[in-house]
Amino acid sequence: MTAQTQFPRDTLITPLILMINNGVPVSTFIDIGAADGTFGLTVLDAVNPSLHLLNIDAQETYAPSLGRIEAMLGEPYRITAVGEHDGVIRVAKPQHEYWLSTAKHMNAAAAEIELPCRKLDTIAAEVGVKGPCFIKLDVEGAEMGVLKGAEAVLRETCGLLIESPVRAATGPQFLEMYQFLAARDFSLFDIVRLSHRGSDSTLYQFYSVFIANRFDFRAKNALRSKEQQAEVLEAVTGRRDQLRAENTQLIADIKFKRAMLG
Repeated sequence: MTAQTQFPRDTLITPLILMINNGVPVSTFIDIGAADGTFGLTVLDAVNPSLHLLNIDAQETYAPSLGRIEAMLGEPYRITAVGEHDGVIRVAKPQHEYWLSTAKHMNAAAAEIELPCRKLDTIAAEVGVKGPCFIKLDVEGAEMGVLKGAEAVLRETCGLLIESPVRAATGPQFLEMYQFLAARDFSLFDIVRLSHRGSDSTLYQFYSVFIANRFDFRAKNALRSKEQQAEVLEAVTGRRDQLRAENTQLIADIKFKRAMLG
């Protein structure tokens, strides 16, 4: 069983596996918003145990877990917010630590806490990150700040997995991240894990995946194999017969409803 077949198509790790299986080189996996570090460990276990790993999270509560990974596997971590500057940042205290964010539009400002803040470029230089890098970014609405502080790292990055908000209110939008990365020679590669609001079932976030254009292999691959194309044509033909039968029933239903209304 290959790594790709271990995971359903819609998992967070599958796009990375697809890239690697198609020759995209990855040397370091950078997990920003790593929490206890489980996702990074999953990547090493399923994809390549020889990958370098850099775990970063803003919350001290995760330090024991990330420290254990460093002690056992030698993979470094940092407890710091990641943003556009090196120094400190004051943020609103969240209702629960899970939703801590450095984004100004997140959380009520009833109470504030102060955190260290570092640019990803600074951390990467300090740790000695080796490219090409693949970055996972899960920072609860502070994505643009992280990207703006990572210009040097992005030049050594093959792909990114980003929790992408869909907002009706203030805050970063997916399109803003898309335009920022497109201007730096990245293309949209995949979308996985759509999440919907509990109140009205509308989309509120998904994970977008980007690939550096210099590593993009998709133009070299056919959309489908000859066998797959034959299957699609057969399915399309059968589907049209089914749709025409549905049309007959729909027309009868509509005529009946119009007659009843008349």
